[in-house]
Amino acid sequence: MSVQNPLDPNVAPPAPQAKTTAGKGLGIAALVVGIVALALCWVPIVNNIAAVLGFIALVLGIISLVVASKRRGSKGLGIASSIISIVAIILVFATQAAYVKAIDEVANDIADASDGEVAAPAEVIEQAEDESQVLALGEAATVGEYSVNVSAVNLDAGAEIAKANEFNEKAEGQYVLVDLSVVYNGDEEGDAWLDLNPELVGSDASIYSTGSATAVPAKPGMDLPTLANGGKGSYQVVFDVPAEAVEDAKIRVSETISFSDESVLWATK
Repeated sequence: MSVQNPLDPNVAPPAPQAKTTAGKGLGIAALVVGIVALALCWVPIVNNIAAVLGFIALVLGIISLVVASKRRGSKGLGIASSIISIVAIILVFATQAAYVKAIDEVANDIADASDGEVAAPAEVIEQAEDESQVLALGEAATVGEYSVNVSAVNLDAGAEIAKANEFNEKAEGQYVLVDLSVVYNGDEEGDAWLDLNPELVGSDASIYSTGSATAVPAKPGMDLPTLANGGKGSYQVVFDVPAEAVEDAKIRVSETISFSDESVLWATK
């Protein structure tokens, strides 16, 4: 009886066992679910579902790897689906953190602006401090489709506001009354009190909107009629600001809806 020598070059080595399809079905399922999770992870609210799908894909991928290892199946699908599902899960948490941060910032901005006061951006403060960019009272400038003129400013208008309407309450700080004159240059029709956004840039590095005051002036903007091209009108706006804000305050007028953030500043005295 002869014994074959495994090192004998004349004897062919045993053929390697062929790969099986073990774990392939689970791998395909994991890959599909993982891709869906990856696609949905960017969508707010829906990405909560993406997180669940990502975990399901990861579990299926791991099971696919285990089955493939034990039964000589291909591990490619299991590895790919596991990687994709892990990436999807990470992106879900990252995008949710970004969305929460954005929502918090918006909520804080709304809370800050609810009383008509927000911190002035650095570029607005720089513009207010540059005398060459600040117009004198009575000078006109173009703001959107309007020629705007801040004709007068009363920095301590408590008595005038009380006289304008018997229901006006006393200011929490002090009332600042601003007279605006406008000429509409647009092709259609314009409502200046809606189209223009007058604000007070205070000496305290804050910006005050007309929402800072509930008082009604003698000539409110809502009484100004709709203007056609070349139409003229004048109205008043009121601010309720701390006394320390008026020392070197500026009146800022911009478009209510604008993509350029352009504005014009006027001195108050």
